[in-house]
Amino acid sequence: MVAGGAALGLGAWWLARQSELAGLAGEASQAVNDALNAIVKGNRLTHAPYDKTTGVVPGAPEELAAAAGLDVETYSLARMIASEEGRSNNTIKAAVAWAIKNKADRLGRTITDHLTRTVEPTHRGFYGTYILLDQSSSHYSEDSDGNPNQGDRDASTANDPYDGDAQIAAAVQSGQIADFTGGAEQFDRPDHERNPGAVAKKRTDAGMVLADVPGIDPDADGIRFWRRA
Repeated sequence: MVAGGAALGLGAWWLARQSELAGLAGEASQAVNDALNAIVKGNRLTHAPYDKTTGVVPGAPEELAAAAGLDVETYSLARMIASEEGRSNNTIKAAVAWAIKNKADRLGRTITDHLTRTVEPTHRGFYGTYILLDQSSSHYSEDSDGNPNQGDRDASTANDPYDGDAQIAAAVQSGQIADFTGGAEQFDRPDHERNPGAVAKKRTDAGMVLADVPGIDPDADGIRFWRRA
């Protein structure tokens, strides 16, 4: 009887604890939503387009960040947001920012160092396109349709950020927008992939699993996130 009562008490405690955790998660999610809903696109912060031949953005990251009035880490993250998901809603923008930050943190890199590491050595240290466009590179390759198909960096930083992108980047950096991705480190859009099944297999083979990100529906939003198992 005592054991049964203890079990009953433990069960009641577990249910109460789950309710408490759900409430805390709901509060955290609401806080994220409130922070994101207050952000508008605003003005373009810099005018530094990428070179259509090389895919590289001229100018040092520190100089571009200074022109935008930002520290280089925030600017780099904002530039990635604008380049990868510039037309998406703020929730998706914050999620991709966290994915890049999480991966850089795990690898022991700054965000800027991570985003400016390239396959082509002469592009190292600069922003630019995800795909290697530079036909002079020994790493350049094309698919059967004649399209470039070699990645040059982990994510695109080809496009200039807007004020809203910088606000999201700064909020992720400061923790004002907490990581709501469950530790996601990668993302992709299956409809934009030539072979989304192969991309998924490559990631699962590397020990990644799909991440369930609150506020983002992979089917409706067309984007999926991946975290380490």
